[in-house]
Amino acid sequence: MEEQTQQRTTSSVRLRFVLGQRTAELALPAEVPLADLLPAILLQFGAETIEEGAEHEGWVLQRLGEEPLDEDRSPGQLNLLDGESIYLAPRADQLAAIDYDDLVDGVGDRVREHPGKLTPTGVRRMFEAGALVLLLSGLYLLPGAGAPAVQAQFVGGSAILLLLVSALVARGSGSSRAAIILVGGGVCYAVLSAWLIVGVLAPTAPLMVQITAAGAGGLIALTVGLVAVADAALLFAGGIIFCLTLAIAGLFGSIAPVSAAQAAGVGLAASLVMGVFVGPTAFRLSGLSLPMLPTGADELSEDIDPVPFETVVDRGAAVVGYSTALHAGLGLAQVVLMLLLVAEADTWSMVLALVAAVLLALRSRHPSGTIARWSMLVPAAVAVGADVTHVAAGLSPTGRLLLVVPLVLLGTGLLLVAAERLPGLRLRPYWGRAAEIFETITAVAILPILLQVLHVYAAVRTMVS
Repeated sequence: MEEQTQQRTTSSVRLRFVLGQRTAELALPAEVPLADLLPAILLQFGAETIEEGAEHEGWVLQRLGEEPLDEDRSPGQLNLLDGESIYLAPRADQLAAIDYDDLVDGVGDRVREHPGKLTPTGVRRMFEAGALVLLLSGLYLLPGAGAPAVQAQFVGGSAILLLLVSALVARGSGSSRAAIILVGGGVCYAVLSAWLIVGVLAPTAPLMVQITAAGAGGLIALTVGLVAVADAALLFAGGIIFCLTLAIAGLFGSIAPVSAAQAAGVGLAASLVMGVFVGPTAFRLSGLSLPMLPTGADELSEDIDPVPFETVVDRGAAVVGYSTALHAGLGLAQVVLMLLLVAEADTWSMVLALVAAVLLALRSRHPSGTIARWSMLVPAAVAVGADVTHVAAGLSPTGRLLLVVPLVLLGTGLLLVAAERLPGLRLRPYWGRAAEIFETITAVAILPILLQVLHVYAAVRTMVS
């Protein structure tokens, strides 16, 4: 056993191992994975036992009547108790499950061990969800109660109070989960407060001014909350990218003479550019940095400093977490921008939304995470659904039946066929290359369509004529 593993060991568990008619009792460290302990266990039954493992794909450890134990987990994680009997069996000839003599006892075991059973963690999350819902109910109850100035002051004061209490909870009691819930409520109240303040100071201000103020209020509250709690950086990263994306669209709509749909188009284009840098940004936020490339022959002969295993594993997990959070925040902002873009039912705005949906669908093949991929597919689906809804609204009932219903049936059929054929299928390389070329063409097409949405071509023709 490695010296580092020995230093991490603080507790042990004594187990009885059974292999055929032979038994052996061993005291094992409770924090070391079974895969690292298995060679030492097999030595207790003779060196020939290890050699026999090569004939049947190795050995597995299992409780009597249960599935083999996960070798990547430690005895402590598997809840192995002192004196418990563990059976060794060839991987290709595992012990069969035990038949139940008592039907009620068997059903009771399944009920107690099913994946959806209520656990202390589930109860805690249930109460936390209730607290968050109750806290956010004020977002519905407060607007409209009293004068607008009083509403803005009361909501803003509530946001400040929630942020202060979250800091006290995080620093005093050390309960980061409760503090994060309070920060979430404070951020929502700050967004509502900024929205109401614009209505008080400039009642005739356009929608994009209110969106800009709300995004700025959310950014400020998220920054204060991150400093106050000093935990759950992934949640704050997703919230910051969401507020920042909407603030960019709102700021452009506030300072330029454009409509809300045009400003949303600019914000959508900016979000598509930001999506390219999600991976490098997540890598930087994790604390990792790539070494400089060699610039000469003498540097090629220099030794490379190894990076500790634990550092790579921990930072790699942080990269995945930040990437997921940034994709989720960006995808949620794109959903809002897609709805604003097609709200006016302008033809070129709908075309821009459709092209952006195709681009997002093509990009969704890159991330391996489920949430990251859904964060691209959901905005694309929202754009297509919004376009179809606006087109159907302008048709007669007969035209709606002739156009929308076949499209829905065709899309459903294609998705069902893809669900049966594509999972696990290795496509030929030229299909991947074709997708890359189509993705590049689609990305380039965003700019000229956006210029048409902004009426740039009409303005140029007017200037020339």
